[in-house]
Amino acid sequence: MKHILVKILVYTILIVLCIVWLFPLVSSLIVITKDIEDFNTLPFWQPVGIEKTFKNLASNFLTAWKEAQIGFAFLNTAIYALSAGIGSAILASLAGYAMVHTNVKTPHAWFIGIFIGNLFPFQLFLIPLYFVLKALHLYDTRLGLVIAYMGICVPFALFVFRNYAYTLPAELFDAAKVDGASRWAAYTRIFLPMARPAFAVVFCFQFIWTWNDLLFAMVLSEKYRPIMNTLGMLSGSRGSFPPPVILMGAVIASLPTVILLLSLQKTFIRGFTLTAEK
Repeated sequence: MKHILVKILVYTILIVLCIVWLFPLVSSLIVITKDIEDFNTLPFWQPVGIEKTFKNLASNFLTAWKEAQIGFAFLNTAIYALSAGIGSAILASLAGYAMVHTNVKTPHAWFIGIFIGNLFPFQLFLIPLYFVLKALHLYDTRLGLVIAYMGICVPFALFVFRNYAYTLPAELFDAAKVDGASRWAAYTRIFLPMARPAFAVVFCFQFIWTWNDLLFAMVLSEKYRPIMNTLGMLSGSRGSFPPPVILMGAVIASLPTVILLLSLQKTFIRGFTLTAEK
């Protein structure tokens, strides 16, 4: 009896949390199906009919994508997030492999020297990055932001790949060396194929963090700002757009991260579990 009561209590708490968590999403989906007239006159939860719903969805999407420049910001953000996710994963995998499975001197010192970047608040890097990008003529360029995001993402990515490298038996790489494989061949043919779960963890974390970033792009760029900055300006300097258009932009901005997590869910969980063992 006690076990049943505990189970009922747990499921009740989970259902309440799900409702609280889904409420903003459901509210946003309701708002984007209306035009400004419907939004101002109809009760919030009242639907507008199937035909008008699709018409309003198309209208709000086109307004957000073109007039509010969500499309341009979406492209910028995709470039930054993909570059940070893939680039940091490649660089960190090379470093993690070298620290654990090659004869690098003082590997722990190298790891601490790189990982220490995660111990400071990211706001601390803003002013130095601004002056460095200015000096290199990379301020307000996509390349400058790509470099900045990759540099910020590498320390955490190294932590993941280094821990994952410890889970791979050293005998594999010793056998490859005996067979005449170079270190590069061992990395590309053994380490990388086996490190797919770690790659998924790093890519998901860094893609989502970069996609949702607001601070760095606000300081380091004016012309090529990503989608979060653009959303923040929809009711300000770029004109006052109605709530259905703003929330349509928010829905567009959230879709890539949702799709990414759903598509890589199993690999992400497996990689996160393995990399947390060390």
